[in-house]
Amino acid sequence: MRTTWMVWGLLALAPAAAAADGRYQALPLAGAEGGSGGGRAFILDTREGHVWVWSENELMATPGGGRRYGPGFIYQGRLRPGDAPGETIDPRR
Repeated sequence: MRTTWMVWGLLALAPAAAAADGRYQALPLAGAEGGSGGGRAFILDTREGHVWVWSENELMATPGGGRRYGPGFIYQGRLRPGDAPGETIDPRR
């Protein structure tokens, strides 16, 4: 739970230049915990179109070759505008 508050605090205290123009936007994602987000957030860079998902409980590799669960960001790629409403966008383009 402390990790959740730390991440939200970091997002709230983003660098002044980024915060001044609202560059980064974060939205909680619905989860198993009664729709409260389940420790996950969708993060969008409104200037460059990059997207991340932050989660409290991601499976990560450790230096010794093992695995553990912990907080982490998953880069989802970069958005681009479509040409028409309802268009399906191929992320490889």
